[in-house]
Amino acid sequence: MDVLIVNDASEDETIAIVPGLGVLWLDLPVHLGVGGAVRAGLRYAHESGYDLVVRIDADGQHRPQDVDRLAAPVLAGDADVAVGTRHVRGFSGPGRLKRFFQWLLGTWLGVLSGHRITDPTSGFWVFGREAIAFLAEHHPSGYPEPELMLLLGRERIRLTEVAVEMRHRVAGESSLTYPKIGMALACTLVASVVVPLRARQRVTILAEAPALSSPRA
Repeated sequence: MDVLIVNDASEDETIAIVPGLGVLWLDLPVHLGVGGAVRAGLRYAHESGYDLVVRIDADGQHRPQDVDRLAAPVLAGDADVAVGTRHVRGFSGPGRLKRFFQWLLGTWLGVLSGHRITDPTSGFWVFGREAIAFLAEHHPSGYPEPELMLLLGRERIRLTEVAVEMRHRVAGESSLTYPKIGMALACTLVASVVVPLRARQRVTILAEAPALSSPRA
């Protein structure tokens, strides 16, 4: 499994550190936001012929030992995309009010997309080949997860949730503040009208898929 770090024009010491880590990296010249940074990584994966993409946020919440569990339904052919849900025993998650907003958003998205969604702002994802090909060009920008779930439903790309453990934050603060959650709700309401009206996109896979027992990730 190769590691790709996408540096979204950050102003910290990221770009001074990554060349010595022995990993791949993209250094974006302008700030694109979460969705744009993820799309850049997916486009790199698509053009390079990768079969599986695991998205892990940089704040340390997501545990690498959960990647196998999250990837399992995609590798087995039971889903095209898997998203990790944190709402399992042993993780208290966000505050009560934020959890209510997430429940409300997840319920609304589930009705619109036809998928079961309990963690609509999770950043822990696994994408298979069809999803990589589509999202390399069409992954939404901004805080993308709610619109992403709507897009996957419209494109009939199969999505499943997988329960995973997540670490508690030990430093810093989440960028997903209450105003941004409210904005996500508003954007989802708009997207719920706009997204179904868009024509479905043709997905082009650039390379032949190898056996699932040995994917390139």
